[in-house]
Amino acid sequence: MTNTESREQPVVWSTPSGRVSLLPSRGRILQIEAEGQPCFWNPPQVTASWNLGGERLWVGPEYSWFWKQTERLDFEQYQVPPGLDPDRWSVTALSANACEASLQLDLRCHHADRHLRLHILRRFELLDDEALALRGAAAGLAVTTSMQIHGGTPGQAADLWSLIQVPAGGKMLMPLAGPAKARDYFDPCPPGEIDEAGGFFSLNIGGSAVFKIGVGPDRIAGRIAYVRAVGGRWLVLERSFPVHAALPYCDAPLDAQGTQGDAAQFFNDGGKFGVFGEMEHRSPAIHCGRGPQSLGETTITTAALLDPGELDAWKEQFLGHS
Repeated sequence: MTNTESREQPVVWSTPSGRVSLLPSRGRILQIEAEGQPCFWNPPQVTASWNLGGERLWVGPEYSWFWKQTERLDFEQYQVPPGLDPDRWSVTALSANACEASLQLDLRCHHADRHLRLHILRRFELLDDEALALRGAAAGLAVTTSMQIHGGTPGQAADLWSLIQVPAGGKMLMPLAGPAKARDYFDPCPPGEIDEAGGFFSLNIGGSAVFKIGVGPDRIAGRIAYVRAVGGRWLVLERSFPVHAALPYCDAPLDAQGTQGDAAQFFNDGGKFGVFGEMEHRSPAIHCGRGPQSLGETTITTAALLDPGELDAWKEQFLGHS
């Protein structure tokens, strides 16, 4: 079951061994499957307003748009902007293997007199058989997202914030360009959950504790994977995204505002909304009235179901080249 309203019908694209489900009117990916195995987490019950499950796009920084007060960490003071949840996108193009949707978005800071007006466009394209074969994937798609500032408070920052929710029980893997130096956003990540011993970042997604961590753009290579055991095989969800270490990023913990933001983030839900984790990445920031007033990125997301020997070969390729 997916998080959609009854009047909204998903668009389903099939490949010889996989499938992708989209909801263009919400600008999001509902599911990606490899040989019948779903990669994304979706809630067991449908709701019309809360944008849980699958892959979605938000806009940061979280400090500006989501927290009603910033003096201390208090989730009673956390509110998703109504323009992002429930979001309503205009479908501008739809074909057998591609679609586009746009969103006009007004954001207002809860705790300061600051606002932005944004226009966002997302294009989803199914990867063809040749591209999938090169990646050893069963299904995949390219997502190109652009954002323009159309007005607002001078100097106010904004970034693209992409989130994928996955079932608990697996590991996040990320090649590094240097020691990760992950920092906490909420309660500290429990001991033993992060491992960098192999020269790469590994994080357990267990679903038993609430934590969020971030890693800066100068430390990562622009690739994250989630690996989970399924029936004696391994389900591998992989996303690649651009990283610009020399540019400013704007999302940082509440107690670290004014520092360089993070480019990769990970969330583990403790069961309040569901037993899931999140693979997140951020774009560089743009600022109203200063410098570029638009930005864009293209991500590649693939799914594969691998035998143990295939997993070893995949790990060597994925983690061994930055």
